Amino acid sequence: MQTGQNLAIMKALADKSRLAIVNSLLERSQYVEELAQRHALAPSTVSFHLRKLEHAGLVRCRKEQYYVVVQLNDTVFDTTLRQIVAADPAGKEQQEQRIEDYRRKVRGSFFRHGRLEKLPAQHKKRLIVLEKFALRFEPQRRYSEREVTGLIMPLYDDYCTIRRLLVDERLIRREGATYWREGEETNENLEPVALPAQEKKGPRGMEKVSKRKEIIRTYKQNVPEPGIFQIRNKVNGKIYVAASPNLEGERNSRLFQLKMGKIVFNRDLQRELDQFGADNFEFSVLAALDPPHPGKDSEKMLALLELQWLEKLQPFGERGYNSEKAYQRCRERLRNRDGTDMS
Repeated sequence: MQTGQNLAIMKALADKSRLAIVNSLLERSQYVEELAQRHALAPSTVSFHLRKLEHAGLVRCRKEQYYVVVQLNDTVFDTTLRQIVAADPAGKEQQEQRIEDYRRKVRGSFFRHGRLEKLPAQHKKRLIVLEKFALRFEPQRRYSEREVTGLIMPLYDDYCTIRRLLVDERLIRREGATYWREGEETNENLEPVALPAQEKKGPRGMEKVSKRKEIIRTYKQNVPEPGIFQIRNKVNGKIYVAASPNLEGERNSRLFQLKMGKIVFNRDLQRELDQFGADNFEFSVLAALDPPHPGKDSEKMLALLELQWLEKLQPFGERGYNSEKAYQRCRERLRNRDGTDMS
């Protein structure tokens, strides 16, 4: 059926008298005069309603001598309501083309030369942007955190934010330090619930286990991500490197301080912020750790990671804003604390 006929059928049946006529014809074929008498209508009124029904293809009329016999079109009445209300393929193609044109327009607005300039504030546009990142993941393939960073960095420097949003929007899945994109054909079968023996008592036990797994998964996704960040002067290349137990919170805080022009943690950085302005400074994540697990010394792991990056980048003197003396003190403190080898 075409869209025009579908609409004609719906309009033809949107009348009480025509519905009554169709109901009578469901019993058997009838003459126009018989229908008029049966429904207490004038023959001209019945003829008017029959023209509407015939135009929609619901009935057929034929002459028998001096009378007109009306019968239902069984082909149409054997059609399901789902088929009637469905749009024709051409209409669907036009809709899909308009949607694709809109998506292309959004991507063109936020990506320049293949890289994302900024994240959209509007949720539906943000999803379109995030899908471009998600499509870089091969369906069902498991990626390490480092591999995920390698997929995101060519398109956007703040890979921690993109990675978190991809997980939050369920465009990719995460379990521990493993990430993957689900294929549509197996979307429901990737995480079967493994029930302990004592829980296998019926639907209620399964529901408890599923809820517990969901709570654990949500906790893992929402725990602040620790790691190492840097603030870089785009004019002279000098950097400030530090660790944070919450990279996302750190990013928001430091960007706000830069925008307000007030840095309270480093005099040298404040002086050059006054000189060059906030637009000439950028925040980026250098490395991230998995959220801490009970029993692990996450503070020590983060401190060691910070020292490694300070050793690697040497952001001291003309190269950066960090204090080399403070770096040496921290290095010595960790060595004396538990004999950690700092070489």
